[in-house]
Amino acid sequence: MAGLRHVLRQPDFFRLWIGQIISSIGDRFYQFALLSLVLGLNQGTQIGKEGARVIFIGMLPGLLFAPWIGLAVDRFDRRTTLIFADLARVFLVLSLLYLWFVLGNLALVYAVVFFMGGMNSLFIPARQAALPQLVSRSDLITANALIALVGVIASLIGTLCAGLIASIFGPRFSFWVTAAGFTVSALFISRIDASLRPPPGERHESRWREVAAGWHHVWENPAIGRIVILTILFAFVSGFFMISVLEFTLEHLHLEALKGWLAGLSRLMAHFAPKPPVFQTSLVAIGLLLGALGVGMGLGVLISGKSRRWTRFGLVPYAAFFLTGLLILGFSGVLRYEVALGFCFALGVTSALFTIPIEARLQTEVPDVCRGRVFALRNFGTTVAFLVALGFHLSGTLLGRLGPILLIQVLGAFMVLTVLPLAFWNRAEALRRWGGSSKPTATESPAAPAR
Repeated sequence: MAGLRHVLRQPDFFRLWIGQIISSIGDRFYQFALLSLVLGLNQGTQIGKEGARVIFIGMLPGLLFAPWIGLAVDRFDRRTTLIFADLARVFLVLSLLYLWFVLGNLALVYAVVFFMGGMNSLFIPARQAALPQLVSRSDLITANALIALVGVIASLIGTLCAGLIASIFGPRFSFWVTAAGFTVSALFISRIDASLRPPPGERHESRWREVAAGWHHVWENPAIGRIVILTILFAFVSGFFMISVLEFTLEHLHLEALKGWLAGLSRLMAHFAPKPPVFQTSLVAIGLLLGALGVGMGLGVLISGKSRRWTRFGLVPYAAFFLTGLLILGFSGVLRYEVALGFCFALGVTSALFTIPIEARLQTEVPDVCRGRVFALRNFGTTVAFLVALGFHLSGTLLGRLGPILLIQVLGAFMVLTVLPLAFWNRAEALRRWGGSSKPTATESPAAPAR
């Protein structure tokens, strides 16, 4: 835990971290408000298909504009970029209060979802590229673990609270909470003292060559290319699994235990509320599964942050990918909701052990002059994979014909059978440690000293 405390004592990183916790909790309210609208419009039916459509539209900007997003991250002050993305999201979320609750225009709501996705696609690579400017190179795994912990905290607090509040008070209140979270995040980022300006990079006569610099770096560094491919496969699995689980939860999991818990909670809250709250069981069930995933990620974050020596072995992401496949296979045979929560917890652990070492390795081995473009390129690949996975569910035909159980089984088998040849192909790299030197390279900016 000393390593985690050491990084958190660095004021600029701490400001970013706290702001991200608050905005991520607010973002969970946004997600559940949209999900509540989808459930309300479809009376609880076809949630897999409708959920896929909402997520598809939200991720489409990352597919269309990824090269230019990466160039912007490498050309403009990253603090300004982060603040702009946060404030733009405040405006977009508040616009939903008028576009839906006053005009009732669903097409404009989907337009807001599209632009929100664009701001998310800008914010994430800017934050990833700025992290090595806030902490030293030797602290990157710990810093990435703490950034991943943001999602864990948001899942524990935001997902549970958002699911309950959205089911009780509806989406209107949730959108206000989301706007407040992004506003606070922008305020914290504005207090960062360290310079987040990217170093001057090589200027090309052709703007397209500047945009493609990230691709050239990945092509010329096969080790970076291989872990990018692995993250793309993981994104495909995540998109396919998420929609399948939505349908699986509603069709196959026995929710009697959850209904009993909610009935007890409703009786308890009736002593303090003017009328007993009515919970939307399906919404709460999904929220608790995501919360269990977040708790598991918390454990994976602590393991990664504390065990920095062995997390630097190239084998760790392959092993985590393999274990995730086995857990997904086991999940397909679950009927009891309590057991499903346990599997989601374990999936959270393996997801963190997969993600954190890869993020830190990219930040360590990619020079700052093109780091934003490499992350944007990687995010482009993961977005394409995720959208392809969602594309299988847009019509609802695949889920209707095969059912979620068979789809989840195929997905787990795909992970297990895919990662074994990949690990063998990269066996020399998998058995060594990366990032042996803790000194920044000439192209990297040193972390700002803690004051």
